[in-house]
Amino acid sequence: MMANTVDAPAAASTLPEEGNGAKDKAERREIKGGIPYSTSPGVFKKALELIIPAERPDKFGANYMETILKLTGGSARTVPPMLKKMQFLGPDGTPTLLYSKFKTDGGRTQAAYEGLRNAFTELFRRNEYIHKADENGVKDTIVEITGLKRSDPIVRLMYQSFDAVRGFIHGDITQSLEETPSPPTAEDQTTTPTMTRSKTGHLGISYNINIILPETDNISVFNAIFKSLNENLLK
Repeated sequence: MMANTVDAPAAASTLPEEGNGAKDKAERREIKGGIPYSTSPGVFKKALELIIPAERPDKFGANYMETILKLTGGSARTVPPMLKKMQFLGPDGTPTLLYSKFKTDGGRTQAAYEGLRNAFTELFRRNEYIHKADENGVKDTIVEITGLKRSDPIVRLMYQSFDAVRGFIHGDITQSLEETPSPPTAEDQTTTPTMTRSKTGHLGISYNINIILPETDNISVFNAIFKSLNENLLK
């Protein structure tokens, strides 16, 4: 697994209750597993709350946070990187459709779930229902992935960042596209290979070909279609 390096600029000033120890460690340590976290999870959670009623910006940056969201200071600098991990923001800070969906009452739960999966992919790889796990369960998974001690301040920051997002998940959610395949298209239905086993035990591949015939009474059209199939596919 790739190491998760927290750049010094992103490790902003922590809230008083988080202490400088966690900040200093976050600035110089490499953590296995690629699990993102904010050094100010309380500010990150507050930003998510403020996004909902606020106007959607063209670019989500420092000026927007200071002027509209009233989030100032070094701790606010950790917000955009986390939103980008969630794919709420594009690389240039432009809000995405998922960001807009999160602002709606009907789409917030689904958007929060998808954002959580985007940011904390490794946790979901270990447990697809990690968003329903209790605090001990989530922390156990973090420790398993990172190799950190359970008492490590970074484990707490990772959990609190995770919990800040999942706090917006209420009620039913739709599984991701990876887990729920889309219905097959007409193109997908044209040729569907299946594995078959002959009586001799040999494996082979057979194709089911679905043909959508044109609406016509001209028998010559059908003759031409089946003649072409016989000459090109059935030999």
